[in-house]
Amino acid sequence: MGRKQGQSRVKPSASIQPAAQPAAAKLSTAALIGLALLILYAGYLTVLAFNRNGIYLSPVTLWKSAVESAPDKRRTHENYGQALSTAGLLQDALLQFKTVLALPDDGSVPLRDVHREIGVVYFRLGLIDESINSWQEGLKYAYGDAGLLNNISIALMKQQRFDEALSHAQMALESNPYMPEPNNTVGEIYMAKGEYGKAAEKFLFFLRLRPEDSRGYWNAALAYERAGEYEKSLRLANQFVAMEPDPRFRQSAMQLINSLNNRLGVGKR
Repeated sequence: MGRKQGQSRVKPSASIQPAAQPAAAKLSTAALIGLALLILYAGYLTVLAFNRNGIYLSPVTLWKSAVESAPDKRRTHENYGQALSTAGLLQDALLQFKTVLALPDDGSVPLRDVHREIGVVYFRLGLIDESINSWQEGLKYAYGDAGLLNNISIALMKQQRFDEALSHAQMALESNPYMPEPNNTVGEIYMAKGEYGKAAEKFLFFLRLRPEDSRGYWNAALAYERAGEYEKSLRLANQFVAMEPDPRFRQSAMQLINSLNNRLGVGKR
């Protein structure tokens, strides 16, 4: 879960957006962090849309009806909670997830994922300690889960506890070296620590795993710019502009590109 400070921070990935979008001149680290968390969202929300008496039901309405019909089923409360969370109704979502924990275990919902979701809601509410506690609770049911470890790392980074964040992100990579998100997280941590060369390496590895994600090009471009490797930064920034559909982010990238061109003396005799 993700600002550019005159060519400084990272660009959020294209997914659910719990954080407010930044102005064109800045790209938000907070936004990236939130999105990285939600990429790992458990994903039980079944994609269902059907007509009852010819009226389309939204996911919130659908799962509210399901809960009313089967109030003792964990899965229906889980799905209702996810629908509420997606709709931004976080307190209501939290109540549904806690209801899942209060009901007898029917085997339909892994407890790891319930605690993951509770942690995401807490994070979106700005309750970072509570989010960490929830994800740590989830690890009791799935030791070494890379997604939970990465989420904890992001929360620790939000608190500027960079060494602890790095430790958790590295544990996530030990658990699943080819999971894209922890590689991006490690890159962000290195950026925060001023180790720009290491950050660039991690962002490039993220791109190897997810080449369609424009975020990786932007992050790597920023890392190389900070490291003073302007030609590499310019190449990656141009790739970002070619891929990125959002005109606000392209405008910010063009500021970086123009700055790099000036530093490299492009067009000057």
